[in-house]
Amino acid sequence: MKTMRKILQIPILIMFIFVTGFSSSPLNEFKLNSSEYKLLLAPTKFDDIDQGFRDYWAIVKTVAEEQGIPITESEHPYKIKRKEISFFDTQNLDLKKNGYMLRRKNKYNNGHRIPGSEFSLKFRSNRLKLAATADVVIGEGYTPKDEKIELESDIVYFTKINGGKEITYSVQNPVELDESQSFKVGEIAKVYPVLSSFDLPEDAELGLVAGVSAEEKMIRPGKFEFGDGLKGRVDITVWIVELGGEQIKIPEFSFDHPFPEDREYSEEALRKCTTFIEKLQEKAPEWVVPGKLKAAYLFESAMQNREEK
Repeated sequence: MKTMRKILQIPILIMFIFVTGFSSSPLNEFKLNSSEYKLLLAPTKFDDIDQGFRDYWAIVKTVAEEQGIPITESEHPYKIKRKEISFFDTQNLDLKKNGYMLRRKNKYNNGHRIPGSEFSLKFRSNRLKLAATADVVIGEGYTPKDEKIELESDIVYFTKINGGKEITYSVQNPVELDESQSFKVGEIAKVYPVLSSFDLPEDAELGLVAGVSAEEKMIRPGKFEFGDGLKGRVDITVWIVELGGEQIKIPEFSFDHPFPEDREYSEEALRKCTTFIEKLQEKAPEWVVPGKLKAAYLFESAMQNREEK
């Protein structure tokens, strides 16, 4: 298999949009490739996960109709995709301290785990330039899954931090590996050489963050048509995870869209896009809880476990 090394390709100009959080003026020298808008949902609404998906999608469609936003619904809007999501780090969370997360995804088909794993080293920061210049290059002898590394933003609404929006930027570089992959720092550093710069013993073991994996159930029920070619793909996701001796559910509504390299979206399309989640919260506030990224639950649990030892 031909070896490929991915290089972060970010155009010289950015047209990162701030309508109610974005602006059409250039920002530094980096351009976002995509944005994802996130709303954390109430676990109690997903006691029955299938019904929770159906009920919230009905609310989403009602709000979209009220806002004049057409939806192209999927052929099977309630078809559940299942994955196992795991994060790996040292006991002291040294990767996280350096802004990185090592994630593994395992897919299931008809209840059976599909052989092989998708690994991804992800760097995330609330500083655009820091994320855009982060090293997630894959080592010689490994073939990246994607053609290029993309700069993404995550916008979490109604956050626990301040009740407003929290914007973080990230780059990642996924690769397919087999089930026998060693989790020693020296072996993972062969895949992602940047880990060699963290001054960690090569024989140090990367273990499961919080000692658990999350079971993910997700539907992709449709796409928004915000206008001017701006389309948002919808995900409704529930993570099921054992933390603190009990099973918890972490439901989330999100949609994402790309940014074209050669044009800007109209202000009207962007306004509909960036304010849609606020309209959702206004319509059904009982479905919404203070927001944060789903992975934060696992890392916060791991830090709490460290403090208690």
